[in-house]
Amino acid sequence: MNKLLIVILILAALLFPLTAAAFSIFSGTVPSAAKSIASDLDAQLMKRYADCDRDSSISNRKAVARSRIMIMGTTPTNVTDLDTVCPLARQMTEEISSRLVDKGYRYQELRKGSMIRFDRGSGEFILTRDVKQLAQRNGSGQAILAGTYVISGKHVRFNFSLIHTLSNEVLAKASASVPITEDLYPLLEERSSSKRDGGYSSGRVPSTYTRLQ
Repeated sequence: MNKLLIVILILAALLFPLTAAAFSIFSGTVPSAAKSIASDLDAQLMKRYADCDRDSSISNRKAVARSRIMIMGTTPTNVTDLDTVCPLARQMTEEISSRLVDKGYRYQELRKGSMIRFDRGSGEFILTRDVKQLAQRNGSGQAILAGTYVISGKHVRFNFSLIHTLSNEVLAKASASVPITEDLYPLLEERSSSKRDGGYSSGRVPSTYTRLQ
């Protein structure tokens, strides 16, 4: 019995660093960073708009306030070049918008096409970035989700703002960092939409990266 206990303790000691490393990776993933950003944006908005009706409970006031806010999402850009984006930035918008919708906000999909496009080999498509094929060319939301990112040797730092559509006032701001792991590295290749680059990939990626162990 004592020998079995000793073996279990030794295995636990050996596995603890692996468990800690796995937790550190999980706690810094894109979904968790998006959850943190969405929660911070939501908390700031509720301070502005959920205190107007004192006759109902706080939960009801928050639910009503969220249902009245339509958000339009945009793609975060490189903080030093607003014409440059990377796939990870696009994914971050998808993650944050998912959590905002889950909280009760209304979200406008700007990329919806005017019709479903069928392709025999690839499938059926409704989203497009071709302006001529958009269902609507004008957004009608109360707030715009916009952001920037900066890539360092070890992390990608995201900064998001919810901007009032008419006044350009910043209603809420939030930030979070994502560690650059091996599986995220391919998503950091940047592409420029500027005419000077012809819209082609600039090929700019961090010269170094780290994988948390």
